[in-house]
Amino acid sequence: MKRVFDASALLNIIRVLGSEAHPYLKDNYILTLTLYEVGNALWKEAALLNRLSISEALSLLEAIKQACSLLNMVSPINTSLALELAHKLKITYYDASYITASHELNAELITDDEKLKRRVEKEKNTLLKTLGREVVIRSTRELIKGRR
Repeated sequence: MKRVFDASALLNIIRVLGSEAHPYLKDNYILTLTLYEVGNALWKEAALLNRLSISEALSLLEAIKQACSLLNMVSPINTSLALELAHKLKITYYDASYITASHELNAELITDDEKLKRRVEKEKNTLLKTLGREVVIRSTRELIKGRR
């Protein structure tokens, strides 16, 4: 099955598996905004939270950029649907864009954003009515566990 990785999932799968993440990523998808979200997360961890040094953040960003060569970069086609989902689910337009793209690609959404996962679960009926089918959503942990 095809997969759309959001920023949290892409960052975490590279952190956990390094180059061993490549088979999970190959020929799957990220959004055009994903690298910006990853960069922002790394900046926050280095500059505000002091979880990473700037050199560690730069190294991780480089690993992610290399991994992105294995992925297809897309944008949702139906941006109106993304905005409608953001409004109905009370989530960010960014998160709704990942849901919309995964719907359009008939792909599962891989995310480690627990808040988003809970919202999708809670609004399952709304998504079913709006999209005509359920959204398949998994974490990187579930993905890795299922493949090993």
